Amino acid sequence: MSSSDTIRLLLIHDVPSEAQRLVSMLHNAGRPNRAQHVATEAVLVKLLQDKTWDLLIAAEGSQNLAPAKALRTIQKMQKDVPVLLLSERSGAQPVVEGLKLGARDVVTVDEDQHLLLVIQREMQALENRRQARLHDRRYHATLQRTKELLDSSKDAIAYISDGLIVYANDSFAERFGYKSNDDVEFQPLIDMLAEGEREEAREFLKQCAIDNNDVEAQEWKFTANTASGSPLPTTAEVLSTIYDEERCLQVRIASGSGDTEQLEAQISDIKNRDPLTGLYNRQHFLRVLDSTINSIAGSPRTGGLLYLEIDRFEETVRGPVGVAGADALQKKVAELLQSGLRRGDVVARYGDDSFCLLMSETTPDSAERRTSELLKKISDTIFEVVGKTVQVTASVGISLLSEASGSGEKVLNQAIKAHAEALQKNSNGNSFALYEPDAEQPDDANTYRRARVAQALDAGTLKLLYQPVLSLQGSGEHIYEVLVRLVDGKEELAPVSFLEGIGDTALSTKMDRWVILNSMKAAAAQRAAGKPVILLLHLTAASLLDSGLPAWLGVAFKAAKVSPNSVVFQLRQEDINSNLHAARDFTMQVQDLGCRVAVCHFGIGLNPFKSLEHVKVDIAKVDPSFVREIQDEGESSETLANLVKELGATGTRVIVPHIEQASMLPTLWQTGTDYIQGYYVQAPADEMAFDFNIE
Repeated sequence: MSSSDTIRLLLIHDVPSEAQRLVSMLHNAGRPNRAQHVATEAVLVKLLQDKTWDLLIAAEGSQNLAPAKALRTIQKMQKDVPVLLLSERSGAQPVVEGLKLGARDVVTVDEDQHLLLVIQREMQALENRRQARLHDRRYHATLQRTKELLDSSKDAIAYISDGLIVYANDSFAERFGYKSNDDVEFQPLIDMLAEGEREEAREFLKQCAIDNNDVEAQEWKFTANTASGSPLPTTAEVLSTIYDEERCLQVRIASGSGDTEQLEAQISDIKNRDPLTGLYNRQHFLRVLDSTINSIAGSPRTGGLLYLEIDRFEETVRGPVGVAGADALQKKVAELLQSGLRRGDVVARYGDDSFCLLMSETTPDSAERRTSELLKKISDTIFEVVGKTVQVTASVGISLLSEASGSGEKVLNQAIKAHAEALQKNSNGNSFALYEPDAEQPDDANTYRRARVAQALDAGTLKLLYQPVLSLQGSGEHIYEVLVRLVDGKEELAPVSFLEGIGDTALSTKMDRWVILNSMKAAAAQRAAGKPVILLLHLTAASLLDSGLPAWLGVAFKAAKVSPNSVVFQLRQEDINSNLHAARDFTMQVQDLGCRVAVCHFGIGLNPFKSLEHVKVDIAKVDPSFVREIQDEGESSETLANLVKELGATGTRVIVPHIEQASMLPTLWQTGTDYIQGYYVQAPADEMAFDFNIE
């Protein structure tokens, strides 16, 4: 779980002010959360039934709902919700008692830094457990598919553990004259050999188990006794592997006989192929990757590796179409990848939902262009599987190969890291990232980026993007949210969040004013052309505390010849909660000028409506986590619908952001949502050129 992800938090505390302090502390520490206070066991049961929760924090001495009862409820319902206890007592005793109850940890009250570190640890552990469960489901689905392939194989295959045949397919039994595999399973393999060869065979199999080689099979020639007692000369391949979660030996006898070079080549090729897609398998690909790196080491060539993973495979593919449909989709994706191969390319299936493409020669720009084309080709393709149509996207990590690459494993790990970076940039997928070693030096990078922001402000070279906010109720307003980016080579950095993260208030206020002035100039040009645009401008906490900003704005409006009613200032809810008096004063002052005020990330915290009693905002943009629950996690839209309706009842207009799917629109329309924003409407663009008149 990323540190920027919203934590879904349950709180058990008899003192509401202390519970609110915990929420505010988390927000101030950069851990956004949607908190729910729990007062009774019945409420806890309903919350656990209705939603997925990330964390529960309980006061050790809570009387309304005892932590021990809450822990028993969570355990009884078999929910994976880590529980942290807050204790007034110090020392080891409360920790021991809490751990015995089933809590993950016990933290002394007011030890906020300790609590934050524990939360970070538990969130990472929770994410690891969720990923482990996902991989476990995939693993067992793969085992089932493998079992089906083994059962239907014409090759004679058996698995040997401690000398016993723990599995044999029907082909194995038939080869030695038995009616079915039941006649040979759990029998000693040695008993099926000619008596004079048994001791030598025992030593050979023992050595194979010791070598534990799961890549290259060893040839084994022996004479077997058939069920009728006649001798049968046999040639097999022996490979160390895993069967039924136990280390064992696989004995495989090819269905055909003969020693021709053509047959040997066919056997070798089969051994290197993924049985489902026909692509090279992981083991062979890693050997090819190492070989390619060795060949590049002595030359100035640069190669490239693409690590491609289908986005949200479990939710978008396996869930809707099942295992058979998922297999069919993998085949079709493999065919799509093969259709675009170029000279020197090697493509392989790496995992259940991942592929690798090796380019023997490329450049960074060429690799990125090709990746972009490949991702578009995948997203534009409508796949037909098991009588249904499926559309998927993928994300890619790119790593370059050069004389400094070292091993294939290192290059592959770099590509996988780049894939993770791509998902961080766009959690919805359909993105890519190029691995760059400098990204692993965060301290140096922060210093460098801060200097680059300061330089860009002085030179006026920051970049403004505009994303339309579309009215669902036909208000006729042409609203654009203004986003600022620092173009640093190939990277586009969002300086607002970056500078807030490092606490550079001077640069934050300077940048806010730069954005205000330059976006006003752009708006003035639009309005002069007859386009009545309205700007949605984000302000940092530093500007909220800048008492001189309202007066400066009055001068700026006159200088830019822009009416104040064409600007909406957007404040984060956590900034309002942490600076309630400053937010109230600023809001009243800019509203007196004629501007409107919006709050973003609305809905987080214990009582988000409490702040609206003091700070009268005109528009509320709900937190993106509400939308992600519906779009990405398939949860009910009831919570979002209730929030929108409650805001509407207060006379506050509502923006629902991060809309990626048309399926969200009927729900939002029915709830009375005023505006929507997201890639479904339009991605951020360099110009304010959106057609607000389209249906």
